[in-house]
Amino acid sequence: MPQPSSIDKFFGAVDDAYDVVLDTLKAGVDRGYRVSQGLIEQAQAGQQEAVELAATIVKSPTDLAKSSGAVVETVTKTQGRVLGLSRQWLDEAMDARQEGREALRRLIDANRQAGEAVIQSSRGLAGRAQERARQIVRPRRDGNSAKAEGEPRPRRKARTGETKTE
Repeated sequence: MPQPSSIDKFFGAVDDAYDVVLDTLKAGVDRGYRVSQGLIEQAQAGQQEAVELAATIVKSPTDLAKSSGAVVETVTKTQGRVLGLSRQWLDEAMDARQEGREALRRLIDANRQAGEAVIQSSRGLAGRAQERARQIVRPRRDGNSAKAEGEPRPRRKARTGETKTE
C-alpha cells in the first residue's frame, strides 16, 4: 500500500480537526437535551405534588396535622428533586470538562499532524527546487558557472568605448 502524501496527511488532519469540533458540538447538544429533559421532568413532578398538596388541604381544611404533614412531605420531595437536579448538573459539568479536555487534546494532535505535513511538504518542495537549480546551473571544472547544455548564453553588452558594427 502506498504511503499517503504530505498533502493527504494535511487534509486528513484538517478533517480530524473538524471531526473534533463536530463531536464537541454534538456532545454539548446532547448534554443540553439531557439537562433540559431532567428540568422538565422535575417541573412536572413538582406541579403534580403541588396539585396533590392543594387537594389535601382543600379536602380537609380544618385538619392541621394532615395539612402540615402534607406540606412537610411536599417540601421534602421538592428538596430531593432540587438535589437530584443539582447532582445531574454537576455530573454533566464534570463530563463536559472531561470531554473538553479530550477534545482539546484531539484538536492539538490534529493541528500538530497538519503542521508536520506542511513542514514535510515544504521540505520536499525545497529539495525539489534545490535539485532543479542544480540541474540548471552546473559548475565547470575551472570554477566558472555555465548554463546547462543546449541553452543559449546571453550576449554581452558592448563596452562604452567600443563601437558597434553591423
